Amino acid sequence: MKKQFFILWAMVAMASTCLAQSWPEATREAKPGTRWWWLGSAVDKKNLQWTMRQYAEHGIGAVEITPLYGVQGNEQKGERFVAGRNIDYLSDHWMDMLQFTQSQGTLQDIEIDMATGTGWPFGGPWVPLEESACKVVFVDTCFVGKKVVDLPLTVPEKDRKYSRLQKVMIYGIDGSAKEPPAPADVTDLVVDGKLTWTAPKGHKKDTWRVIAVYARYGVMKVKRAAPGGEGLVVDHFDRKAVANYLRHIEEAFERTNTPYPHTFFNDSYEVADATWTTNFFEEFEKRRGYKLEDHLLELLNGMAAYKSAMKELAEKRKDNPNDLSHFVIGIGNKELVDYRETLGDLLLENFTEQWTAWAHKHGAITRNQAHGSPANLIDCYAAVDIPEIEGFGLSEFGIKGLRTDPGKTRKNDSDYSMFKYAPSAAHVCGKPYTSSETFTWLTEHFRTSLSQLKPDLDLMFCAGVNHMFFHGTCYSPQDDAWPGWKFYASIDMSPTNSIWRDAPYFMQYVERCQSFLQWGQPDNDFLVLLPVRDAWKQWTGKLLMQFSIHAMGKLMPEFIKTILDIDRAGYDCDYISERLLMGVTYKDGMLETKAGTRYKGLIIPGSGNMPETVKAHIDELKAQGANIFYQNDAASNHFFNIEKILKTAAKPEPMKTECGLKAIRRKNATGYHYFIANLTPHDIDAVEPLSVDFKQAVWFNPLNGAITPATFDEDGLRITLRSGESMILQTYSEAMPLNNSGTTLGDTVAIAIPGPWTLSFTEEAPRVLKTFALEKPQTWETLDDDSVKVTMGTGVYTTHVKLTKADMKDAACWQIDLGDVRESARVYINGQFIGCAWSVPFVLTFDGALKEGDNELRIEVTNLPANRIADLDRRGVKWRKMEEINVVDINYKKTTYDQWEPVPSGLNSEVKLIKYNK
Repeated sequence: MKKQFFILWAMVAMASTCLAQSWPEATREAKPGTRWWWLGSAVDKKNLQWTMRQYAEHGIGAVEITPLYGVQGNEQKGERFVAGRNIDYLSDHWMDMLQFTQSQGTLQDIEIDMATGTGWPFGGPWVPLEESACKVVFVDTCFVGKKVVDLPLTVPEKDRKYSRLQKVMIYGIDGSAKEPPAPADVTDLVVDGKLTWTAPKGHKKDTWRVIAVYARYGVMKVKRAAPGGEGLVVDHFDRKAVANYLRHIEEAFERTNTPYPHTFFNDSYEVADATWTTNFFEEFEKRRGYKLEDHLLELLNGMAAYKSAMKELAEKRKDNPNDLSHFVIGIGNKELVDYRETLGDLLLENFTEQWTAWAHKHGAITRNQAHGSPANLIDCYAAVDIPEIEGFGLSEFGIKGLRTDPGKTRKNDSDYSMFKYAPSAAHVCGKPYTSSETFTWLTEHFRTSLSQLKPDLDLMFCAGVNHMFFHGTCYSPQDDAWPGWKFYASIDMSPTNSIWRDAPYFMQYVERCQSFLQWGQPDNDFLVLLPVRDAWKQWTGKLLMQFSIHAMGKLMPEFIKTILDIDRAGYDCDYISERLLMGVTYKDGMLETKAGTRYKGLIIPGSGNMPETVKAHIDELKAQGANIFYQNDAASNHFFNIEKILKTAAKPEPMKTECGLKAIRRKNATGYHYFIANLTPHDIDAVEPLSVDFKQAVWFNPLNGAITPATFDEDGLRITLRSGESMILQTYSEAMPLNNSGTTLGDTVAIAIPGPWTLSFTEEAPRVLKTFALEKPQTWETLDDDSVKVTMGTGVYTTHVKLTKADMKDAACWQIDLGDVRESARVYINGQFIGCAWSVPFVLTFDGALKEGDNELRIEVTNLPANRIADLDRRGVKWRKMEEINVVDINYKKTTYDQWEPVPSGLNSEVKLIKYNK
């Protein structure tokens, strides 16, 4: 067979003990965190203690408490408090549970975070109507003549009760004078919702347009609120309202002398109907330099033009219903852009910055999801301590051997370009951590495997995430009937899920990766100015523009294409806002942010529309020698143009351009380190140069902790990654001696494992009392036994393999290829633990376990809960016992699982040994 001249990544564990190199010290922050839903806040000390011990033992380093709606029938009854039933948010009992949780966090070394409210968005019963989220309502009417008496300016019935008049303006629109009169503020002339007004002299025949502006309060209540947290959503644009909201939470901590959490969290901005705030007119004039009320005609005329265009497009789309071009129509006017920018400013200053300052005052920090907000996302992410992005769905990479589940998954709305927003703000501003809401809605409930988690997490890592949080974990009492308490849209990383058994190996992978990704400093090539003004100018049918993960593909398609082209061209970049760009300087041939992060150039995509002050600053940087690239200077936006232009400033990474690998590079005191993932359908075995100079390089395998020297010569460094694999590469600027220079491996020899096999069960439910004799490995739902078809747990496959002296001769190391595993497998050879295979390819490397003669092979395969939950539904067991939304499908529809076909469970292909000769 072909000689193997590369270093086997997973070589032997002992290799790591022979090298001077070592893994970075893993802090608590390197461990994965999880959003921890408290249903009804019905927690008790006994179960908190048990639960947190489980989390610690499995490798979770942080929990974020988010109280939600409760479990049916679990309300407190009577005056006597009963442990284990619902607890009102911020009550003395609730604060007592928080204090106990904090004490357990100290004991188990788990960081305790909490959302700054219940459910989402921020709100509660202490938010008064006048401080609640509000929308603008326009009452638009006309009259002809020299005066009007008792003109009704009535708000539609559905909005009337909670609407308050803000402003009434009158505009001359068809006058006989050469110039129409200036807009007039006639608010003071409105009595009981009716206007009486006389036209100025000289305009007796004019047509007049009257626009009344109302603020309609109470547009949203807290979603999924917990007991004691139900109420109106606060006005995020109003400084006083936000301050009062936070003061109420502060009072609970002070009243009970409870320590503040490590981190306060804020979920994505989802107040879709909040388009106004009480003092918007004053704030607008202060920021934009003119009165919006004088230009309501322009604002509303633009909206009318959009509605007219929508009607035309509706006719056109009859022949092509999939045409999405109706989403964005034409270009909005200045007033629209200024309105949207002002809302963004108010959110940033009155909510995000004030919330972070409040947390800092109490010794806490903030973690924030800015996406969904109407503001420049980079500014909002930059205003907090830990910016957080979100994955929503399952990416389709085509990785070989990765399980698919047609019809039971949803497309990931967060692509690589979306993942880069939060890391960009962190990199530009020198923040050490970027977190992620990870694994939201990958698949239907009870059908997500550990192997499906890794590719999407690897993509997040390549984008710059280094502090991931599961979405999530639901608190459930230890003795509650299976499946316990559940939350929808969740990966369900909890003790009641069968994947929990082998989850510690996934947690170790995360910890190893994040220990490297949190070390050193970012080293991306270019800054890219976020073209937010191009987006703000688009009419979408709504005044409010929300930069949500679900809408970005429609709002900023050209920007997304630019980012993906930059990546394909072999470079990496960070996004920057106009505000942050104003602090960038040119030093020693590179651009440098205020935080000291350095870049080789600035890319300006889109129209280049920006304030004159920003443009002047860029011109000054360019005059000093900085590389400035305007995208609209190029003939087109195609990949080859970007590649050609950027080569003048930076070296591309051939591992990206030639191999299609995803990677992120960071720098450290001794050189650089890369996280590299093969998210393609192809196995990679190539020699490629790196974009940075180096004299020594070492591979770190995050799956098993092995460390092996890299092989390289003048042509480049050898990269060998199977489809789905990932590695960490560390390079060194100076040559350094290695105690073990690696082993050149020769032929490979595959040794079949003929069987027979036995299959028994452990930790299973329902119980399987039989042991099965198998000629070859097969999944257990195919066996002729009713209990095994529905069980959830671990099947133990056992066989023996005889090896001759010739088989053992010249063996450098071994691999066991498990083929198709459903869903994770621990392997033991002659009683020695070899490892856990939980991700594709399901291959483990080992040395020293085999011997000449008889060898016992034991493979413990753990399946998914899908077959068991389907059986409960077929038998009519009532397990959906949560209040409100309960458990829904990936399309948010009520569902049952009784029609599910059995999900394969166990070994689904042949198993073979592979010997690597010396």
